[in-house]
Amino acid sequence: MDLRHRFAPAPGIRAVRDLMVRLRLWLSARLWALRAAPARRRLRAAVPGVRRISAGPLRLYGRTVAWYTAAGAGAADLELMCSLLQTAGVPYFLVPAEQGSTAPRQVIGVEATYREVVLARAAQRFARTARYVGAVGADGSVTHAALWADGRLPRALRRADVLRTGVVRLGPSGQVLGGLEAGCDIEFWHRGRDLGTAGPDPSWLTVPGNRLPDVFPAALVAPRGNPVAEVLPVSARQPATAAGSGRKVPTFAPFAAAGIDEVLFPVDAVYTWVDGDDPALAAKRRAHQERSAGAIAPRETGASRYTSHDELRYALRSLEMYAGFVRHVYLVTDSQVPSWLDPEAEGLTVVDHRDILPADALPVFNSHAIESRLHHIPGLSEHYLYFNDDVFINRPVRAEHFFHGNGIARIPLSPLKLGVGDPHPLEPAPNSAGKNTREVIRRFHGRQITHKSLHTPHPQLLSVMREMERLEIEELERTSYSRFRSTSDVAPASTLHHHWAIATGRGVPADYLFRYVQLGTPDMRRRLARLAAGEDVDFFCLNDVDTAPADRAAAQAALRSFLERKFPFPSRFERVPGAASHLVAAHTGLRVPAGRGLPRRAVRPRRPAALEDARRVD
Repeated sequence: MDLRHRFAPAPGIRAVRDLMVRLRLWLSARLWALRAAPARRRLRAAVPGVRRISAGPLRLYGRTVAWYTAAGAGAADLELMCSLLQTAGVPYFLVPAEQGSTAPRQVIGVEATYREVVLARAAQRFARTARYVGAVGADGSVTHAALWADGRLPRALRRADVLRTGVVRLGPSGQVLGGLEAGCDIEFWHRGRDLGTAGPDPSWLTVPGNRLPDVFPAALVAPRGNPVAEVLPVSARQPATAAGSGRKVPTFAPFAAAGIDEVLFPVDAVYTWVDGDDPALAAKRRAHQERSAGAIAPRETGASRYTSHDELRYALRSLEMYAGFVRHVYLVTDSQVPSWLDPEAEGLTVVDHRDILPADALPVFNSHAIESRLHHIPGLSEHYLYFNDDVFINRPVRAEHFFHGNGIARIPLSPLKLGVGDPHPLEPAPNSAGKNTREVIRRFHGRQITHKSLHTPHPQLLSVMREMERLEIEELERTSYSRFRSTSDVAPASTLHHHWAIATGRGVPADYLFRYVQLGTPDMRRRLARLAAGEDVDFFCLNDVDTAPADRAAAQAALRSFLERKFPFPSRFERVPGAASHLVAAHTGLRVPAGRGLPRRAVRPRRPAALEDARRVD
């Protein structure tokens, strides 16, 4: 038996020890907050928009901002640190960040001999700001933190080998938009000789250290792991540059090269949207519904299925806030455009059903039919994400969440199963569509499928959809002409695309952190509250399946309040108030639904990557 296991503390002892550590951190944070109280009162009096915030045991201040994207905030933090180090004459280099981090955080490496200079210059530069500095623990989280405005830093920060500095960015209601998980990390790298050349290597090294006695003493050694190497021999320190925050950031050649799984190809986004409250569309739907012979549960074709809660506005805000890698957005509609949308916005193309569906398949009220033809959108990239308008991004994501660097899609399979037997009109439509897909996959690939797909962004491959269309798959062609949802449909963009991609080696199952909220249900408010509090998920869906008429007003009010707090700033896709609806229709040929008011808030002009934070130190 391993002696380490024999003498490991019992679970109860570990729990007590962990509790004591937490109590010590809590007490330390409270004592520091008391000590720094006078300096913080002066800060609040001098800097507008500063508010108290809590992050676990830590008591800090945040600053209210007028606009926010995660990528822009990260670029601003990097720009400030690069500017500070350059002004101070401190050599620095960009270090690749761990891919597991969700925040778009940049990492700067500095030789440990410059620690005092860096701390002194930062304290001087940020003394009258709400910027924080924190010690970063082994798990990447901030364990101790203070404000630069507090004065002399705590010992834990002065001695830390990894610091994080930034500003907690707050929305109009004081909600945290970017907290201690963001910012810019500063790593203090040591020479190998200073770490000792005898004994075992430091535990975080994943490359040889002391075993290379002719190399290690002069090498630069990282204080923690990174995706490339924690040891930089002299021979590997060829100067290079990497792009960051609108400037070229110095680094070393091994850190500048693209990684094997880094996504370098363009990724677009496609949204489908309909305003079922538009009288013209509602009348058209009723007329065709009366002639429809499709047998399926009423909830699949009822009013809730087409009701707009303005989700698209906030879905696009979430995309801009948290998915800066997206190249272009395509919005697919039925000759409609929301009154708040700017169809001429940079990076946006509005696509009509007539542009992608056969004329004899129109009009269509079935998302499955629309999905079957998305690959006909002109200019769409090979790799794209398909969103329903009720799917939102909860925090920063990268293209690597959805695709591997070699182009293979990361497929969001659900733990829920399709079931067996024939499609049934009373089961959820995805189950029936999945059963039909099962027959397609069995017929073409000789495999059985069992699982549904999550209601998340769906990674798509244009080549997969084109291949299936060329094969003239009967079920897919029938779905293209299915005016309303039917038990004979397949789900082209989810179950069918995903399993075809897996079967042909172009997709692999992947884990997606996700929350599903069904409107009008008893647990709706509880689930929304968890999301508002910062639940640990990447995506969430707010699905209106069949909300009872009596509950719709309350559900819509709760939904609007949540979304406005979660995504408070207009995206670049929203137009400036004052542009009359009839002008939008005149220039685009699209119909603005009657009775839709103009947005109350003006869209802010698009800023450069570093945002206004690059112009303001705080």
